[in-house]
Amino acid sequence: TIDVAYRFFSTEKRKFIVADSPGHEQYTRNMVTAASNADSAIILIDSRNGLMPQTKRHTFIANLVGIKSLIVAVNKMDLKDYSQKVFTSIVDEFKKDILSYTSFDKIYFVPVSALKGDNIISKSSKMRWYKENTLMQILENLHIDNSLTNDFVFPVQYVNRPNSNFRGYSGTICSGNVQINDSLMISGTKEKAL
Repeated sequence: TIDVAYRFFSTEKRKFIVADSPGHEQYTRNMVTAASNADSAIILIDSRNGLMPQTKRHTFIANLVGIKSLIVAVNKMDLKDYSQKVFTSIVDEFKKDILSYTSFDKIYFVPVSALKGDNIISKSSKMRWYKENTLMQILENLHIDNSLTNDFVFPVQYVNRPNSNFRGYSGTICSGNVQINDSLMISGTKEKAL
């Protein structure tokens, strides 16, 4: 994936728009574009490789743009013999290495095989050790906060940099107002923007 690919689908409970974004570092801005309007993020981890630098980068970006719920899907479990040990090891490493610098309200971990359909819509008979909800059950039951706020919310969707003397930020103002000389806080951090 280079560009963000959008796919639409619905269930009896909810309508979804999936923004599939690239993992490679040179396409990070595309991931920011996808995340900037998302209510939740799914971080996909290949069970054969475990955590990659892009896992940390994408999780941090999802947190930075204000996403409150995160789903960590450990994929290709069929290629690791549906091993609970492999899944648990990845979850433990994720919690240790990544959760210390993020502030999500809710995080879900789910072992899946997208190719075989395990734990996507139906419970997997090959991973009876996994007792939680399937990926679709999690998505259908996520709490989405649609309440309006008076705070200034501006997801940055693109950074314009025509030369080294200028940096402009593009995006859509979701709520609130801003004026010259106002101090801004970067969401998910305690940093102030000038």
